[in-house]
Amino acid sequence: MTVRLGDVTFSDWISLKYEGGYTDTFIFDIDALNGLPPFDFHPLLQRLVAELDKKRPGASLWIRVTSPGEWYLMEVKRSMTAGFSIPYVVTSKDKTPDYRSFSFGPRLFSSSLLRPPKVDDEVSRFSREELKCLQVLTRNRKGIEEEIASLAGLPEIVTNDVLQNLQESKMVVFKLGEQFQKDNSKPKKMDPYWMWHPTRKGVSVALRSWGASNGVDFSGVKELNPHLIGTSHRTNSRRWPAWLRSAYPQVEIWTGWTEVQLPEIFVRPDALAWGRIQGFETLFWLELGDEHKKKEEIEDITRKRWTEALAFCRETGVRLVYAQVSPDWVKKAALWAFKNLPEDIAVVIGNRRKYGKLSSVEWGRVTQID
Repeated sequence: MTVRLGDVTFSDWISLKYEGGYTDTFIFDIDALNGLPPFDFHPLLQRLVAELDKKRPGASLWIRVTSPGEWYLMEVKRSMTAGFSIPYVVTSKDKTPDYRSFSFGPRLFSSSLLRPPKVDDEVSRFSREELKCLQVLTRNRKGIEEEIASLAGLPEIVTNDVLQNLQESKMVVFKLGEQFQKDNSKPKKMDPYWMWHPTRKGVSVALRSWGASNGVDFSGVKELNPHLIGTSHRTNSRRWPAWLRSAYPQVEIWTGWTEVQLPEIFVRPDALAWGRIQGFETLFWLELGDEHKKKEEIEDITRKRWTEALAFCRETGVRLVYAQVSPDWVKKAALWAFKNLPEDIAVVIGNRRKYGKLSSVEWGRVTQID
């Protein structure tokens, strides 16, 4: 039940009973399948907490995460280590925190406080499939049906029906738009083909679904390097989750993101997917390019990427599948970087011309598809 405090809203509110009194706890829900990486929420929550500080002295914050695996929840926890000015706790949605779980002891009141006023939830009238499409388009700005279906985790035929319905309700529009340009001083160009775009109303719904109140800036979640939209490189990146689902039909691929900046490391994957393979929770890292680099540069950057990516995975105990899907000469150069692989990484070498196919995953080894 969405509640309002001043100009901001929260997913719900609860007065938790502990020995010594009752808390004044505001709830912020995060769904791991909402189209955003787990590292994106701390800046938004800082803004919401600032409002709590002003309007509700003694309040605390409970961040509840719904997730099919453990990695997303652990990364949300890690992203909050900078903390807030009020007590907070991060748990799975089905777990009620005890008093000591909070970052520091929340204030206790002698009796339960009055619930803040509830507000109409504009998100609840949309289906889960509609929200997924709006969330993908809001983060990615625009895209074609195959890209949206891949990132939303929906069949293409379902995605088409959903987008048509959203267009009827003026949440999205199918049109030929202007290209994003790296150099804005150059003449404007149109996209190479028609794409789906979220309207202002559609963006508003996606933002509310992420917990961003009206007027609260959450633009930092958008996909990086928008000038690549409409290129085969970006399309292949966005189709990475669907590529994995096709190549490994017995594997669980829960979600994925393109151009996502991971915390504390400098390398960035073209796409990152998350799921479970052979019983192990795993991140699937995609590299597509590097044809503009020299052989020695490719070897060096590839070694840097997989070692930093593996170190990142080890922070939360997940495994890594590192995929190099590049032109043949780039793949040959990159192969020199994969030496002495540990048992918690597998490297697969793919072929751009064979969409939906990848070699088998063998831990501690490199495999290739012909």
